Amino acid sequence: MNGKDKLIFFILLLLLIGAGYYYTMTESIFLQMDKLQTADKTHVDKVLGAYADSLDRYNLRFIGRGKHIRKMQKDIVLNTELIEKNTDSLASMIDDVSFRLDNFTRETNKNFRNVNNDIDDLASDFKSTVRKLKQNISDLEQLSKAIDKRVKEIEDLALIQKEKAKAAEED
Repeated sequence: MNGKDKLIFFILLLLLIGAGYYYTMTESIFLQMDKLQTADKTHVDKVLGAYADSLDRYNLRFIGRGKHIRKMQKDIVLNTELIEKNTDSLASMIDDVSFRLDNFTRETNKNFRNVNNDIDDLASDFKSTVRKLKQNISDLEQLSKAIDKRVKEIEDLALIQKEKAKAAEED
């Protein structure tokens, strides 16, 4: 036997040892899996045996609640649609009120401007009327002074005439 043959036998021996080790390891894992499966089956049987009745009742309760849940979901959808519809109509109403308020504001401002203009016109008319009245009063005062002066002149003239008449009588 030469060195190549010895190396090949050595590698073959290593492979056989690895295969044996792998086989024993998988067999032990399979045994453990079988034990776990039997333990799980007995555990599930105990659980299902002890609680099967109550699980069945809870399932029936949840099935009955499913109808209520579906009804609630339909109600929620209907309420959402109603809210969206009312939101749209409220939005249009708010826009309408906003438009009316804007018009009211414009009209009110226009009316205030008109009233202010009327007040200014009345103030200027009042001032001119007051000026005319003052002028008329001053004219009346001048006329009254002139009349007083003439009356005095007439009275003086009458006194002078009386005095002349007395003087002529005395003469």
